[in-house]
Amino acid sequence: MDKEESPADSFSSETKMEVCLMAKEESGSNQVSISSSNKCENYFQLLDAFQETNEKAKRLTLLNNRLKSENNMLKERITVLE
Repeated sequence: MDKEESPADSFSSETKMEVCLMAKEESGSNQVSISSSNKCENYFQLLDAFQETNEKAKRLTLLNNRLKSENNMLKERITVLE
């Protein structure tokens, strides 16, 4: 099975750090505030959850397609046997 790269997978460490830095800059102080750290942490938790959900959806899609094929084959077989 070929693994296609999703937009979420293409986030490099450098990009992740840029997002954290942007959150820090928005806080208006030179020091890392608890708020910006939480924003960054929450973002990465959401990103991880999205990636896991996306992978599971891909697996379920493949399984669903396989079962549909098998179902169609069995319907044809029933028709032949009747």
